[in-house]
Amino acid sequence: MSAVLAQPEVAVQREVLQRVFDRYHAAWEAKDPDAIVALHTEDSTFALRGGGDRVRGRAALRQRFAQVFLDFPGYRAEVDRLLLGDGHWVLEWTMVVDLPAVDGGAFTARIALVDVVDVDAAGLVTRKDVWVDGAQQAAAYRRAGRTP
Repeated sequence: MSAVLAQPEVAVQREVLQRVFDRYHAAWEAKDPDAIVALHTEDSTFALRGGGDRVRGRAALRQRFAQVFLDFPGYRAEVDRLLLGDGHWVLEWTMVVDLPAVDGGAFTARIALVDVVDVDAAGLVTRKDVWVDGAQQAAAYRRAGRTP
């Protein structure tokens, strides 16, 4: 078996990382793409694993995040668990969103997600990867008549 080398992490004090997360989470809760990208480095990347290409740079990130708010204007995030590490956090959360159903009614979808976010020594996000529960997403999209 070949060796797997871990990427070196930036040492960021836990209290500092918690404050960065708090500001970042508040910007998402406010659905403010400008505030979100202000917390990213110029060359930061974002990828929704299981769909979509990785985007790079604040302008591309802003566009991607703004689209999320257009696609799901009333979504809410329920935080399940936050793990802070050296220079990163892992967030387990559930997207809760009210959607119109193809039968003319409405329903509330619950989709589990996991974010892995890298942060540099200056407290800016350098990379964000999001994993989505594909079965939950597919079921919600089907019921809403959407394609992922």
